[in-house]
This record gives sequence, structure tokens and C-alpha cells, in this order.
Amino acid sequence: MHRTRRAYLVSALIALALGGPACREQRSAPTALPLPPPSEPSPAPAPAQSETAASPADGGAYAGPWVGATVLQTQVLSEPEFVGDKKGDRDVKVVRLGSLRYGERAPALSTEPQKKANCPEGWYALLAGGYVCGKYATTDLDHPKVRTAQPPDTEGPLPYTYGVNLFNGTPLYRQLPSRAQRRKLEPWLFRPRKAKIVEAKSTEDPTSPDNPYATTGSALSGLDSGAASPSADDAEVPWWEKEAPPDGGPLQITLEDLQETGPIARRMVKGFYLSLDKQFEALGWKWWRTVSGLSTPSERILIQKPLTDYHGVWLGRDDATFATKNHPARRIDKLPIAFVMGYHSRRWTIDDGRKHAAPTEGELDHFDAVGLTGETAHVGGLEYWEADEGWWLRAVDFTRTDPGPPPDKIGEREKWVDVNLKRQTLVAFEGATPVFATVFSSGRNEHETVPGVFRIREKHISATMDGDAELATDGPYSIEDVPYIEYFNGSYALHGAFWHAEFGHVKSHGCVNLAPWDAKALFGWTDPQLPEGWHAVFATKDKPGTRVIVHDRGPTTCVGPNAEPPQCPTLDARGRPIPQ
Repeated sequence: MHRTRRAYLVSALIALALGGPACREQRSAPTALPLPPPSEPSPAPAPAQSETAASPADGGAYAGPWVGATVLQTQVLSEPEFVGDKKGDRDVKVVRLGSLRYGERAPALSTEPQKKANCPEGWYALLAGGYVCGKYATTDLDHPKVRTAQPPDTEGPLPYTYGVNLFNGTPLYRQLPSRAQRRKLEPWLFRPRKAKIVEAKSTEDPTSPDNPYATTGSALSGLDSGAASPSADDAEVPWWEKEAPPDGGPLQITLEDLQETGPIARRMVKGFYLSLDKQFEALGWKWWRTVSGLSTPSERILIQKPLTDYHGVWLGRDDATFATKNHPARRIDKLPIAFVMGYHSRRWTIDDGRKHAAPTEGELDHFDAVGLTGETAHVGGLEYWEADEGWWLRAVDFTRTDPGPPPDKIGEREKWVDVNLKRQTLVAFEGATPVFATVFSSGRNEHETVPGVFRIREKHISATMDGDAELATDGPYSIEDVPYIEYFNGSYALHGAFWHAEFGHVKSHGCVNLAPWDAKALFGWTDPQLPEGWHAVFATKDKPGTRVIVHDRGPTTCVGPNAEPPQCPTLDARGRPIPQ
């Protein structure tokens, strides 16, 4: 179903201004337990099997018991101990295996927890391995946090409903305010609205302007926040009522500045994204409750759907390509594969002497996947590639798969992922066999994605990513519950991006942005596998993560004054960093 033109325009312009939020920092919403920095994978012994658990030997449905999380993040630990616990003067050997989230339930070995002094409520052993403390989990499936919290959607491309904040200063409330409190905390509600003096210009194919902040501001002025122009001394004016800087850049504000006390947990900057649980009415107003349990006025939030349904290609499967306007889904069996980046590209014929090229019938659509024979030709100074159906494509109209060599000592069926920054293409392999291919968006200039050989360290159905400005042209950003995250190098990750559709071009703050369907598919394919009912899983020595090979350099990157190692190391002939 097509959204209204206005909703699409606003979403697209906000996404352009945000510029591909990112990956340099992950801050989960408030959790019950502090999360220490990720540690090196360690052995993770599973609890012994209990006769209480009805584990189906024939592969049938699990009959119980179940454990549900009662907080936003309940850690799954390898032993009935907390990270940092001590026995005498020695640290207990315990590692994180993953986490649960309220609204989700995981198979357990028994309804009877193991009581210990460090968790008086007792530890529940999970069927997939590991333990959760009963202070943060329960076998009572009628518990409000288990029964009423919405679990992630596993059918669609995104685990939650998402909304984008349209105006600076929008509050996130801990508890619903009274009318008197709203009058004080949201003064724009009780002031005359400003006239709409700027009309948003529409476009079907938005591109990044030279000044994205100015563009977003002018486009959204037609939506009018209702805030009055400040007349008091500037020092007394709250940040969210101040005028934008003269150069059109973002307000100089940090995430810490957004925190408040009292009924408001924090305020939001225009362009922040929320994961939404449900909409409700109270005190005569409509509200959204967020997945993290806060509430915000509905009129300041615009529902954000994915900007594209694009997905990559599973090789060797019928009807596996993304069906576009002019081209139905089809089967592709082998590499290389071209992905059309233009919106009005053409098919071409080349004469036998390869002296002349002419367009032929049939327009190519953006994101069309085309099997290539590997045959090339140069005509009139342009490079052409032959399609497996006999016609030709101009190289300037597409990008193509170009994976590097497999990692050393790869197993015959071992999974690994090739990430080509130059081509902005990803290929998933099982041994030497390619099984999946797609396009992505890596870090733009001065936010370069770091090349190297890595392993997936941890996987999350979703987690919040936010951070302060790293450059003068950046503002703070916050995206709750970024979907299908797979961390492979510090805070660098593969993850879904629903806020833009520029896959095949550099866009992010460093992570590898994938279309939502691709992120979900790759998340389910890579290791470690996510156990039933878990929200996150960590790699261990016994269950290592899939290897990720990042190579070459993104187009137009590593050219600015802030582009320096480790983001921009010297590369060898294979596009991999040369050890220093």
C-alpha cells in the first residue's frame, strides 16, 4: 500500500538529514543489570538436562515450561553467577550467552529455580543453555510484563513499529502528565499556531542536498510545531525553542542535555526514532507507548515504514530476485550478479565487431538483479557487461558482486560473509559456494567502515543506537531498537536500516546498512544461531560467530582531514589492511 505523498516526503527528508545514523556507540534502553564491555568469547557450559523439561525428542512443539523476562533486558549467563561476582578474591568464571526481553518467553528446564545468595529468587536454567535470575524473569506467564508486553514481530521485515519525531523538544514521559503539567512542559499546545509560510516541495527521487539540515527545517516548517519564537534572553530559552544556527547546521546539544527529571525522562531532537508498542487514549489525548515503557504525544510522531521492500538474491532458488515494476522475480544460479543503481537504465545491444552499442527494448528498474556471464566489452569509451539473457548493461548503471578470496582454513561448508566496500556488495558463502548476494550502504567519508577479517561477536533482534556529534556538521542521533544487529568489530555491525533506501551507496556512520528484509534473512543465516525466545545471543569458543571479511574502500571515502587509520589503513592487493 502506498503512503501519502506528504508522509513519504517527510520521512525521506528526515532520513536525508540524519544521514545514516550509526554505529559508533550503542546505548540500550535502561536495563535491570549493568552491561560490561563485550569480552572475548569463552567456553559456555550448558546446564545439565532436567527430567522436568518436556523437550520434544521427535521435533514436535515444545510443551514447556517457559520463562519470561520481566525487564527490558534480562541477561543469560553461562553459570548461576553474575559477571563480576567473586569467590574469595577471585572472579567467578562466567560469560554472557545472550539476553531475553519482556514480551518474549524462552523454554526452560524446570519451573523450580536454583536458590543462591546472589539471586534469592533463584536461577532458572534454560533449555538452550545458560541461566537467568528470577529477579528479572518468571515462569508465571500471567505476569503483566510477560502477558501485556508486545513481542517482536517475526513475520515482517521489522521487529517493531517505528515512529520518527517531527519536532525538537518532544517529551518522553515516565508517567502521563496532568493538564497543568502539560501546559508547563509543552507550552506550544497552548499558544497560537504560527502561520504556515513554507510549502514542502515534493520529489519522487530525493537526493542529499548540500545543506541537509536547512532542507529538513524548511520542509517541516509546513507542519508547524506550534512553538512560539522565543523573546526572552537567549540564556533562559530552552534549547528546543532556540532558532537554528545561521549556517543551517544542527543545534549544538548533547544526549546528556536531553535528560530531565520529574515526569519527563528526556526530550527528543527532530529526527530521533522510537520503537512503538501501542497507541492509546488518556486524559483526552492520544499517546504512543514506546517499547521501553515511556509515553509520548501521538501528534508529534510520524509512523515510519521501510522506504523500500527491496531484498537480495538467494542463489539457486526459483523466483528469488526482487520483483520490480518491469521485471518479475527470477532465478540466478551463479556469480557475478549486477544490481541496477539507476532509475531509468536501459538494455543494450552490441554489434559483432563491438564497435557500436544501441539501446534495445526494455527499461531496467532500480534494484533489478541481473545475472552476468562475465563477458565485457568497451564501446565508445564505456564499459559494458553481458547479461545471462544475451543483452548488455553499461557499467555506469550498476554495481556488481566482486568477492575476495575465502579466508584461510575455511571449512567445506563453513559460513562466511564477504563485504566489498568498493562495490557496496555483500556475498554470503558456504565454503566456496555463494548462497546469497545483495547491496548495502557502508560508512560515508570520515565515518569509514574499517576493513579487516572479523567474526560476528553478538547478535541482537534489536538494540538502541545513539551518539553525540562527532563532526561539526553532525547532530546527536538516536534510533531505538535498530533491527537485526550483528556486531563484528567493536561497535561496527551489520544491521537493518528502515530510514533510507540508498543501498548500493555509502551512507552510514560506519556500520553496514542492509535493507530490512536482507538484515532479517542474514541474521537468521549467520552463526551463532539465536535460541527460541531469546532477544540476543553471544558467540562463544564452542559456538563461534560467522567470519566477516571486509575489504577495499568505499567510494569517495578516506579523503577528508579526519580520515586516518584505523578507519583508512593501507591496503594490500586483496583490499585487506597491511599489518603495521
